[in-house]
Amino acid sequence: MTDPASASAPPSGPASALAGSGLPAEALAALDAEPVEARSLPESPTSAARVRAAGLHRADLWLPAVVLHEDALRHNLDRFARWCAEHGADLAPHGKTTMSPHLWSAQLDRGAWGLTAATAAQARVMRRFGADRVVIANEVVEPGQLAWLADALADPGFTPVCLVDSVAGVEAMEAALSAAPRPLPVLLELGVAGRRTGVRDPKDALALARRVAGSTRLRLAGVEGFEGVFPQRRDGDAPERARAWLAALAAFAARADREGLFADADEVIVTAGGSSYPDLAAEALASLPELSRPLRPVVRSGCYLTHDDLFMERASPLRSGADPDPLRPALTCYARVLSCPEPGRALVGAGKRDASFDIDLPRVRAVLREGERMPVEGGVRVVELNDHHAFLDVDATAGRAAPRVGDVVELGLSHPCTVFDKWPLIPVLDAHDRVVDAVRTLF
Repeated sequence: MTDPASASAPPSGPASALAGSGLPAEALAALDAEPVEARSLPESPTSAARVRAAGLHRADLWLPAVVLHEDALRHNLDRFARWCAEHGADLAPHGKTTMSPHLWSAQLDRGAWGLTAATAAQARVMRRFGADRVVIANEVVEPGQLAWLADALADPGFTPVCLVDSVAGVEAMEAALSAAPRPLPVLLELGVAGRRTGVRDPKDALALARRVAGSTRLRLAGVEGFEGVFPQRRDGDAPERARAWLAALAAFAARADREGLFADADEVIVTAGGSSYPDLAAEALASLPELSRPLRPVVRSGCYLTHDDLFMERASPLRSGADPDPLRPALTCYARVLSCPEPGRALVGAGKRDASFDIDLPRVRAVLREGERMPVEGGVRVVELNDHHAFLDVDATAGRAAPRVGDVVELGLSHPCTVFDKWPLIPVLDAHDRVVDAVRTLF
């Protein structure tokens, strides 16, 4: 076992090549040196720096193991940056997807305008690692978190942005920020009836925007919404419902601007666009007329970075078959076949503690046996997950790929947001299955 004291020594290996220079190198170096229990690594505790320097191969990993694929990550980083440029939108990727400073740095290095957080706690981590602009895509009304925001506003190198959707929330913010050295930029959030946060009625939204515009502690910086509350699928009427709602959001921003409600803003931020409908968001933002202040159109996709095999592959505009240069799945779970206790059943050593299961169960991509990779086109599928077991149904169409005890199963995953939180250190493989990098997560 690695000595924890030696694991906390200065990094003995290279810095993450993947991370680039989006965040300060010294902050990432400290994280690289930090020891962490890493159940998929042959020695634990260990550090990201030591993993990079160890010369490991996928076959050296303890299974189950979730890995990232370097070529797919780099492709997705570059592809979505180009997509945003082509559609005239800035990107503030949702950092809650990965909660990985290494990957945030890579996104910022590719030109991201800022980062998005779901909570003040996530924004606090982003600030600690040197992010200079964070959109907290939520209402912040918890007293301790508002106190943190008041302190953060004293840092001229950090710009937090929050959402508001009620007078009560505005009043809570104003009370907590009474001694802050500068106003807090806020975005008025529009919502969807029966769904998540956000003002429902445009008249109420306009009244709230007027209230914020008159505040001395808050500064109305723009408008926000999340169209992902509609079903995230490309069939049925969900895309058209999302498109109509996004058009209404853009129209509201234009109406508020005509009233002069953004007079104290240097620019008007209008932001929407999760990972399923960024194209519809970009379309709506592009429809805005010229405003009294420069427009900052921002999309906030987080899942684009790793894409996936199922959920995003169904919903993203950059999915296979919908785009000539699609995003690629960059996450894989490898797990060992533990038992084949009866005909048609195999048990694999990966479960809810290892893989996402909130939207789809993992997909069996291939079976690995004695150096051979056998793609699975059908006949083997995951039908149930326990904490540490996956139940596989196996039928005759599986042929040679029918799992045997000791085989390794390659699993494609769905919804990256609920994969990363299970793994504090994730190895990164190159095209030859060599471990060439490692990233930390901080959930």
